[in-house]
Amino acid sequence: MTSSPRNRKGFTLIELLTVIAIIGILAAVLFPGVQGVMKKAKQSAASTKLRNIAQSYITYNNGTKMIKQAAWSTTTAPTSAATISDYAAVLALNAGLNNASIWYIDADPANDTATFPNQVLTGAAGAEQVDPRFKAPSAVNGYQSWTTYVPSLKNINEQTPLLWSRGLSAAGKWDATNGVWGAEGGHIAFGDSHIDWRADTVDAANQFNSKVTPGTSTPDWTKAVSSSPVTELKSK
Repeated sequence: MTSSPRNRKGFTLIELLTVIAIIGILAAVLFPGVQGVMKKAKQSAASTKLRNIAQSYITYNNGTKMIKQAAWSTTTAPTSAATISDYAAVLALNAGLNNASIWYIDADPANDTATFPNQVLTGAAGAEQVDPRFKAPSAVNGYQSWTTYVPSLKNINEQTPLLWSRGLSAAGKWDATNGVWGAEGGHIAFGDSHIDWRADTVDAANQFNSKVTPGTSTPDWTKAVSSSPVTELKSK
């Protein structure tokens, strides 16, 4: 007498292990690609933020104005800056760029635990002050992800660097620890508001036009903006 085969329900252990192995292989293949796409999207968003800042500065500059080197004050020094928060205050007061979040990059490792302030300036017209949280960069408040220099330049063009991702050294390399994107590279905004991503400024194709020695190029941003001493504004 033959017995009828029992109905099978579910999967065998071997089948389950096979499916898990296939999923693991697919994840290993696809995950780096997904990470790459997400990183490109974050870099694109960061580029848009920097372009908005550059356009605001260009509107303020108008070929005649500059940001002077001194502590910012609504009443006594509304066009001066000694820190990156001061620089942002100049643009907030004189060009209407009061959105604080534009100065931060979510993907910046320094901002992993931060909650960014909403605005640069607070207070009534004529008595505005830099938001205390924006003025005091920290792991809690966030570190501004851009840096620049003062005094700024009156005459700017498509070859003039205006601002860039934090961490670019005068030697033309982004700092592995302090750089927004590590040593991988960073964004640079120029005087016509176009944004470049550059792995460094050492390679001949990535160098700046020198103002110290016209007709030559340089990896050193300090020589690209002025032959006089300049102070880079940092946030970290």
